[in-house]
Amino acid sequence: MLEVYLFINPLGTQCVRCEHDVLKLDSTLDGNVQYQFIPLLNMQTITNTLDAYGLNSRDLQLRNNASDTLFQIIMDYKAALFQGRKRGRAFLLQMQWRLMHEQREYSAELAQEIAQTAKLDLDMFVDDRSSKLARQAFTADQKMANEMGVTRPSSAVVFDADRSDYGILIDDFDYQTLADICTNKTQELQKSAQEFANFYLHQSNPDLHVL
Repeated sequence: MLEVYLFINPLGTQCVRCEHDVLKLDSTLDGNVQYQFIPLLNMQTITNTLDAYGLNSRDLQLRNNASDTLFQIIMDYKAALFQGRKRGRAFLLQMQWRLMHEQREYSAELAQEIAQTAKLDLDMFVDDRSSKLARQAFTADQKMANEMGVTRPSSAVVFDADRSDYGILIDDFDYQTLADICTNKTQELQKSAQEFANFYLHQSNPDLHVL
């Protein structure tokens, strides 16, 4: 079994595509892959978000506002995850749909509305979204990204659950690359994560790195 950690910008359109690619893969592999969506908040995600909305990414006030909004969305997501990964992912996808497709403005009221849609315990969600535990979970995510060398959203780290001493960092990953790894398309891909990495590195793919 492989473990996939997808690092995302909650307001990134490319990240939404990546999330759906992972969900698509999960639906076809019958439990042979485990995955998590890990929110990433750094200078790059802030810049990407402002650029996506056509805003001046050099404006300090706009950067601060974007940072605050992204942080609270991530806290909402972590609070939702405390009630189960499935409900947490449902909350995240609903939030992204409302903000990016319906172009709703983010607010605490919207977060609560989505929490109810995702069938979360609303009182627990409201308490958790500003809790010390959610902040600790956020900090742990950023530490994980740093340890894995992840600096950009839409990056995935893939581990072989049976041999977790090696992993593959895929920058700007695409569905086919991940599918090739997870479905053991060739004999080279039927072995360890290190050998997966060696196979792809021999293809001179600049987006793959061995951890």
